[in-house]
Amino acid sequence: MYQKPLSECHTTLPKNNTILRFVIKWQQGGFFMKLVEQFDLNKFPLHAVLYRTSTLHDSFKETFHAHQGMELQYIHEGRGRLLIDGRSIDIESGSLCLFQPFQLHRLQPEINETARYVRSFVLFEPSVFEPYLGGLPLLSSFLHNLCRGAVKSPVIYPLNENHEFVSTLVGFGERRVEASNEAQREDAASFLIALLRQLRLLLSSFRPASAGSQRTSHRAEQMMQWIERNYMEPFRLEALADELHMSPYYVSHQFQEMTGTSLSEYLKARRIHQACVLLTVGDKSVAEIGELVGLGNTSYFCRAFKDTKGITPHQYRLQWKKKQS
Repeated sequence: MYQKPLSECHTTLPKNNTILRFVIKWQQGGFFMKLVEQFDLNKFPLHAVLYRTSTLHDSFKETFHAHQGMELQYIHEGRGRLLIDGRSIDIESGSLCLFQPFQLHRLQPEINETARYVRSFVLFEPSVFEPYLGGLPLLSSFLHNLCRGAVKSPVIYPLNENHEFVSTLVGFGERRVEASNEAQREDAASFLIALLRQLRLLLSSFRPASAGSQRTSHRAEQMMQWIERNYMEPFRLEALADELHMSPYYVSHQFQEMTGTSLSEYLKARRIHQACVLLTVGDKSVAEIGELVGLGNTSYFCRAFKDTKGITPHQYRLQWKKKQS
């Protein structure tokens, strides 16, 4: 089993982010959601992270999130549960987890004084790399079904540390690939081709769903996708409920029950996240950015931003510029 010195166990969060990761924690008699990590798959369409370690001394233990990209996560050390598609699946060292785009999932590792959680993962935007598979129809079809098909199991186990898939994943190194850098994209595409070939062998029993068949989305996933399309506009619960053919009360109740947070809190986190992205590119005013993320009232936008990030939009922009200099 992989052993990494505890003195090396730390987490560095990427900057200029787009993908939301949330943590659900229990505090003072209720659940709350906190945005803990983001990835910008538009600017950096592939992120490879190695030996990310969580210990008893970390601030957060449980993650609950969904993202637009495909994630392949290998567990080097640890055990716990994965909540996904209404199921609870045991995970442990040697497990490989497959998370499809926009698929709601929550990891619950068992962490104590003697147990920690060590994983490596690659997160990528399929649409960026699909063109590189143009001459590989079988692999291209495999990727399409992996991301959009009805995968039988989101966990492959056991997978030895010496398996070629793990060696390929770790051998690529920890990095993020710039969308604007063609050489980096080609290098990443070669890496993904090798990784997908290994994964296809691992999933040799996997059979693509029949034509036109897709994985059934949870209601909460459908709500999140609707928010992704409409967060820039004033929020109307009735509009969301109408699209899902549900009552407004049932929409709110279902989202709270399935995610542990309210629709309004999730929507606010999504808007503030996008505001962070806009504050780091271009020179739009704070008022303009608030308008673009669906918070046209500048005063409310600034309050909501500070409640979430701890600083004002202007201070956030200044801090980001300072880090870049």
